[in-house]
Amino acid sequence: MVSWRGIYFILTLFWGSFFGSIFMLGPFLPLMFINPSWYRWINNRLVAAWLTLPVALLETMFGVKVIITGDAFVPGERSVIIMNHRTRMDWMFLWNCLMRYSYLRLEKICLKATLKSVPGFGWAMQAAAYIFIHRKWKDDKSHFEDMIDYFCDIHEPLQLLIFPEGTDLTENSTARSNEFAEKNGLQKYEYVLHPRTTGFTFVVDRLREDQVTQANSSLGTDLTIVFSEESHDSLNEK
Repeated sequence: MVSWRGIYFILTLFWGSFFGSIFMLGPFLPLMFINPSWYRWINNRLVAAWLTLPVALLETMFGVKVIITGDAFVPGERSVIIMNHRTRMDWMFLWNCLMRYSYLRLEKICLKATLKSVPGFGWAMQAAAYIFIHRKWKDDKSHFEDMIDYFCDIHEPLQLLIFPEGTDLTENSTARSNEFAEKNGLQKYEYVLHPRTTGFTFVVDRLREDQVTQANSSLGTDLTIVFSEESHDSLNEK
């Protein structure tokens, strides 16, 4: 059952993204055709300012506490972030981390293509230059090429979040992953799914070719989000 806090959270983000897309991002659209680099510079910072809203709501309304261990992000460094996908909301928790240890304006996310059609949310994500994919390489390859070339051409630092599993962890997705493991003689996993590696390999190889990336990049950041089963179930319900 959805709580009143969950409803408030969704409505606040929806109306914020809806009106933000129109009144914050919309006025700068003509600049996209005049000077793409300026447009991206301004847009990235406007989107980053908006992303502090869900971070604040997660921490104040839901009491979310993010504990970070391991190597720190290097602010301004280009990298491809690979992350597990336990819930439908876990990519939001990365914002809590990036706000404090990197720059929210650098993050781009690979998402399924259907999300770009969602009013408000989809408009904002398109303006933010998130990469929308169909999860079929023959359909996604040319789009990946265009987007990576775009980021390289404008010389804007990039921290691209990719979910190698392709979807969040559910009973159905786990069953499909186990079926794939049996068919290919691989180990079955309990808390992750078998990854799809084609897109990740392509992106890393393409970024390696860019001189700006070569001068300022780690290329790979392996990030794992862990929480209790109770938290996992609660987040999926909300």
